[in-house]
Amino acid sequence: MRRTVYTLAGIIGAGIFWISGMTGLAKEEEEREISYDQVASESERAGSSEVGVEGMMPVYGTDVADGVYEVTVESSSSMFPIEKAVLTVESGSMTAVLTMGGQGYLKVYPGTGAEAAKSDPSAYIGFQVNEEGKHTFTIPVEALDHPIACAAFSKNREKWYDRFLLFEAESLPKEAVLVELPDYEALKQAAKEKRIAALREEADQEETGDGDTKKAPEGQLETLAQAALIEMEDGEYAIEVEVKGGTGRTTVSSPAGLTVRDGRAYARIEWSSSSYDYMLVGGKKYLPLYEEGYSTFEIPITVFNEPMEIIADTTAMSTPHEIEYQLIFYGDSVMSKNQTPQAAARRVVYMVFAIMLVCALVSYLNKRKRKN
Repeated sequence: MRRTVYTLAGIIGAGIFWISGMTGLAKEEEEREISYDQVASESERAGSSEVGVEGMMPVYGTDVADGVYEVTVESSSSMFPIEKAVLTVESGSMTAVLTMGGQGYLKVYPGTGAEAAKSDPSAYIGFQVNEEGKHTFTIPVEALDHPIACAAFSKNREKWYDRFLLFEAESLPKEAVLVELPDYEALKQAAKEKRIAALREEADQEETGDGDTKKAPEGQLETLAQAALIEMEDGEYAIEVEVKGGTGRTTVSSPAGLTVRDGRAYARIEWSSSSYDYMLVGGKKYLPLYEEGYSTFEIPITVFNEPMEIIADTTAMSTPHEIEYQLIFYGDSVMSKNQTPQAAARRVVYMVFAIMLVCALVSYLNKRKRKN
């Protein structure tokens, strides 16, 4: 009888163990299914980039004076646009209210998309609508100048997307930050120079023995980089140019320098920023002419009087971002380089200096004459 009882108990125990094991497997399977179905794949997250710059040091809440500050925040994706961020620091803890540039996300999670999909919904941060009708999210901020994972749930795709945010300490008032910050302009310049040096090395490695560069990868329209023919003698000129696209805050100098070589047109483009490290025209990469000052490139003019598609890579947002622009070169505006406003301004300056020199010389001679 006792043996029978032990046997039944063993069978029941084994059954319970088997059921719990199956339940555990089912739970793991469910978690894998949630992660797979509700988290955007790497290909779906195309366009994301790293945030921050090499040499940044985390600035924690204990390093910032209590208060409320507007802060600059960098997003790893243009699909997660932040119009405004307000940082609140209290007793060493930091939170930020993010005002979004759209309404495409229903909730965010302080972590990765995979972590969000497996978490209890109570951990999600839903949006609020402010007085302007904008969606806002209030999130914890672990540290400034440090990439923070912030998964966002897309309303249309119904998936979690990995995003990274970086709150810039240097955008706060100087008296608010209680520790010494690195020279971020120097860090950005160093990162830019390092990147340009790597690009130059890459370009050198692509050269063949006779000095010709390799052809563009299959599928790229290499012919688009061919400079357009122009009915002018070889030499230096100037041409009016207009830039469109991007954020609208960056411009190019106009008139731009125009060089005609072998009957083909090349432009010297000078941006109103020093943060561009290369340009792409027809799939071909062009590096800056100088490492200091405004970013300046010589590129082929492929078409006149029509938008010419180009890409310029900027490091102004800490990490490189390729931005699409259109340049319009006005063929009927070609002029001698001596006719440009810049040249005219230089002539005026020279003339003023000459007049000042003559006046000084006359004054000196008059003084000597009176003394004699």
